[in-house]
Parts: sequence; C-alpha cells; structure tokens
Amino acid sequence: MNKLHILAIAAILSFISFEGRSQSFDGGLIAGAVTSQINGDGYGGFHQLGYTAGFFGRIPTDGPSSWQMELKYSLYGAHSDAKEEQWGLNPMSIRLHYVELPLLFRYDLSQFNINGKTLDFITLELGLSGDFLLRGTQSANFEDYFDNDAWLFFSVTGDIGVQFDLNERLGINIRSMNSITPCRFHPEAPVFSWYHYYNIALQATVVYTFIHAR
Repeated sequence: MNKLHILAIAAILSFISFEGRSQSFDGGLIAGAVTSQINGDGYGGFHQLGYTAGFFGRIPTDGPSSWQMELKYSLYGAHSDAKEEQWGLNPMSIRLHYVELPLLFRYDLSQFNINGKTLDFITLELGLSGDFLLRGTQSANFEDYFDNDAWLFFSVTGDIGVQFDLNERLGINIRSMNSITPCRFHPEAPVFSWYHYYNIALQATVVYTFIHAR
C-alpha cells in the first residue's frame, strides 16, 4: 500500500469521525455512475463508464444557501470501441482513479413556486474540486502506449449540478465536471497553453443523508 492510499484511508476515517461528532452539519453518503471523456486525446464522446462513491458534510443556514464538502473516490477516463484503426485512431482505453475533494456552494429554490407549490426540493450547486490521482493506466490496440506516470497527481475541476430531494433523507444528484487545470500535459505544447488533456465528466448519484444538523 503506497503513501497515497494511506492518505486516502486516513482522510476517509477523519471525515467519518468529524461527521459523527458534529451537531451543526448535515452528512451522508454519495454513490453513483460517471460517464467521461478526455478533451485533447483526439477522440470524442462520453464512452468511458465509471463510478463514484464517498461522503459529504453540509453546513446549512437559515436561508436557502449552504456549503457542502465531499470526499469521493471516482473513476474517470476515455474509451473507444473501435475494433481496428479508423481515421487514424486506434482502439483505446484510459482509466484514471481519483480521490476528489469538492467544495460546493448550494442554493435551494424554496423562494420560488409553481401553482403554489414551492420548489424547495430542487437545489442548484456550483463549486471547485481538488482531484488527487491514485492511479492512471491506458492502452491502445491492447498495448500500453503512454507513460502512465505522465498523468498529473493533482488537478482542479469545476463542478455544476442540481439535486432533487425525494424526501428528507434521499435525493438524486446530476452534475457536470470539467477540468480547469490539465490532468496531463501535452508533450508538444507549452506549459501555459490550452493544448493539453482535460477531464470532462457527467455524474448521476444517489445521495443519502443520515446526519441532520440540530
């Protein structure tokens, strides 16, 4: 077990302990599916299917806004189902395993209503995530074709999403995530340019709240 795995486990245990002691936070579990691609790899489409799971802690306020912090494990990457070389592109698979630490500003729509029914069950969210790479692998024609160590250990992602609360404990969250900083530098591009590799992902999760602020 390497140092990053130990760090991830320690962070998860600390997060659980913190949530268990806190009386001013909402807290719970997140789990769901991710579909992703890598901007800059020459392929298109959200063909890489992955997953995400973790914990969240939320600071509620007296108004419609709140702050939420999450700790998640997620699988991103890119994938091509081509059986042979097509238009100069080979069959390819990239799998990137991350520990993510998103910080989100949330705003529920309790101040709005339709035909007298408030929209307090809908919450919009916007924030940033610090993503730490646990492991990255890739292959083309079922052979490694990049140096796996070239994937960057840390990147920053912008998150925007919406959550639909089904009841007090259960909700459905849909989120779009786009890299702000590269997940990998292009070897032929200047460091300070946009011609690098960036994660782009769509996420759908079930959110279960088991700790409520008192």
